[in-house]
Amino acid sequence: MEKIIKNIRGFTLIELMLVLSIMAIIISLAAPPMGDFLKRYRAEVQRQALFDLIALSRSKAYGHGETFTLCGSADHQSCSGDWARGALLFADTNGDGSRSSDEQIERVMEPLPEGASLAWASFGNKPYLQFRPNGLTRNQSGNFSYCPPDGNGKYGWIIVLNAMGRPYSGRDNDGDGIVENGSGENLSCTAAK
Repeated sequence: MEKIIKNIRGFTLIELMLVLSIMAIIISLAAPPMGDFLKRYRAEVQRQALFDLIALSRSKAYGHGETFTLCGSADHQSCSGDWARGALLFADTNGDGSRSSDEQIERVMEPLPEGASLAWASFGNKPYLQFRPNGLTRNQSGNFSYCPPDGNGKYGWIIVLNAMGRPYSGRDNDGDGIVENGSGENLSCTAAK
């Protein structure tokens, strides 16, 4: 029997360069959507953390029959009003909106990325959010507004708190890519300096 040797051929350098060029083009086209996805995902993680903390605050107040306060906190021990540096949830036994050393901390929220902002604007201009033992706020409807470090409003979000103390996410009702607060006003962001 005669052995038949087939001519086995590999890729030429030109063919390999062509395939690599096509792959580079495909990857470069996919990079902007992936960057957009990552920015939206990071913002959503921050939004969900605060949303869950607000819901927990309300639940704790109602479930324990006590006043609970949620406030911005730079050191996770006391209220500072700086929501971007973190937040603090505690049983506010004296109801003053400020944590005393004997008031138990229930949960903390970690700081936002450097340069991001988070503001709480409420009826009555209190720098904290407080839930009464019946699960309602102390007449503190309002909203949290988050802006990412680059100041691009399309990656920001708003959590609106209604008069009953129920949170809901702001929506983009006019289709411009930026969410609106409870009054229909667009989120306003500026880049951090």
